[in-house]
Amino acid sequence: MAQNLKIKTFVNQRAFSCNVYVCSAGECSFIVDLGYYDSEIENYLKTIPPVKFVLQTHGHFDHIMGVNAFAEKNPGVEYYCFNDEIEVITNSRKNGSILAGTFYQPKVNFKTLSEGKINLFGFDIDVIHTPGHTAGSCMFSLENEKVVFTGDTLIETSIGRTDLPTGNENDIYNSLKKIKALTFSDDTEFYFGHGAPFKYVELIKYNSFLS
Repeated sequence: MAQNLKIKTFVNQRAFSCNVYVCSAGECSFIVDLGYYDSEIENYLKTIPPVKFVLQTHGHFDHIMGVNAFAEKNPGVEYYCFNDEIEVITNSRKNGSILAGTFYQPKVNFKTLSEGKINLFGFDIDVIHTPGHTAGSCMFSLENEKVVFTGDTLIETSIGRTDLPTGNENDIYNSLKKIKALTFSDDTEFYFGHGAPFKYVELIKYNSFLS
């Protein structure tokens, strides 16, 4: 279903500069990577259609630490991650939260995704498994909207690190081969876990890992 998708980016200014993407179209909104939740995001949500679901590109703490605060004030929302990522999300050692001095675990139940096309609340989403940064890292492509959310698999001109739990250097290079084999229009916007978005034509020009 083609939509005029509106994407609002919030950046965690207190730690790791993780991007939280709040997306809305029609009568539904969704969030990609709920790394934090504060009054600014809360106030913005009052101006858009209700959030129906949350997509997690991966389970590192800087991408999930807003889940519990959000869930307390927004009951009934569905949460999704790739099926190989549940262990990272729910394990405070593997999600790295102990590095931030806490043992963080989301208190919600995540529904798991497999690779392939799904439809959530009218949004056609292609789930692309891109292991390497973590075992269950994935990208979410909304072809009709010309939008791709990469998490930390791709980050502007670079790629995500592979030295954290479940990360694997060989896997991420295989994931890069997979991405290079896919077809995107030049004006498709790529939204990263950190940093500013690139159009696909810019991404393949400036990210040497895709050249």
